[in-house]
Amino acid sequence: MARIKTVELVSLIPEKKERKLSARQIALMKRESEYEKAINKLVKGNALAFEPTEEKLPTLRASLHRVIARNERADQLQFAILGGIAYVALEPIPGARGARRKKLRLQT
Repeated sequence: MARIKTVELVSLIPEKKERKLSARQIALMKRESEYEKAINKLVKGNALAFEPTEEKLPTLRASLHRVIARNERADQLQFAILGGIAYVALEPIPGARGARRKKLRLQT
């Protein structure tokens, strides 16, 4: 014979285990928090230059894209990579893509 008892369905839901963050995740969080602090201090007329030292350029680009997307001034921020250095500014960055070029007029 089996013992019969009533249980609540909520008690059958398994508890979620908290996992430790990996070294890669910790490095990502640390790096992005430093970028966020720098971008939040950014004022008009200046640009931030991010030179990759420990990470490669694609890693830097991805981190900056995530940070800019989360920022409350995301619609005002400009981002460009020139010569292997990433620049972030509140105004258009000279020499970056996306600027209108003057039409050439042929002298006749």
